[in-house]
Amino acid sequence: MRQQPSRKAEWANGRPSAVSSGQSNCKLRAVEIILIACICGWFVMELEILAVRVLAPYFGSAVYVVTGSVIGVFLLSLSAGYMLGGWLSKKANSQRMLGTNLMAAGAWLCVMPFFIEPVCDGMFIVGLDEKWGSLLSALVLFGVPTLLLGTVSPTAVRWLTTRASDSGLNAGLVLAFSTVASFAGCVATAFYLVLLSIRHTICASGVALLAVGGVIFLQAVFQNRRNISSKVEISRGQ
Repeated sequence: MRQQPSRKAEWANGRPSAVSSGQSNCKLRAVEIILIACICGWFVMELEILAVRVLAPYFGSAVYVVTGSVIGVFLLSLSAGYMLGGWLSKKANSQRMLGTNLMAAGAWLCVMPFFIEPVCDGMFIVGLDEKWGSLLSALVLFGVPTLLLGTVSPTAVRWLTTRASDSGLNAGLVLAFSTVASFAGCVATAFYLVLLSIRHTICASGVALLAVGGVIFLQAVFQNRRNISSKVEISRGQ
């Protein structure tokens, strides 16, 4: 009976298996991957609730602002983020790219409070009413960070999946835990965070995302260096 080659032998032959190659792209453990999805699920729902408070002083809190503009923009942005995340998850440097996305989303949130007023007031200057003004304002202010956060779930599913038969289970785990985190973010924001300064809360969320993205990015960089060193040692040992 023919024995399967070891992982070291696969690297020595220059043809690692699909499983070992996928594992080398991201060394995050399953708990860490799900935790990242939960963190992003929290911030998506937090931003969605805060968006209503951000737009209300300019456009009111009518149903077309809450449901038509805010919820509509978040759904559209998340759908685009899911597609982008599915495409990025196939890349060899997907962990580094995800870290970059989270840092970009965090940086956007840190500077957002400084251009809320110009954006919202600008909608009236160009002649838009409350409906279209609130829709475009929500898109400009919250579209980009929500899209970037949407790339997390499909990437997390890809990282967890090493066998096709486990893809459904992994997708269910990521969606279930991230949705529970979204529920927690919804309750915490609606009950407590809205009582604080909206601008300070958004900035603090941005700093948190910058920190999470930075950790993911640096871990990817260090892991890549370790992989290169391992390949060099194996080649020298031949």
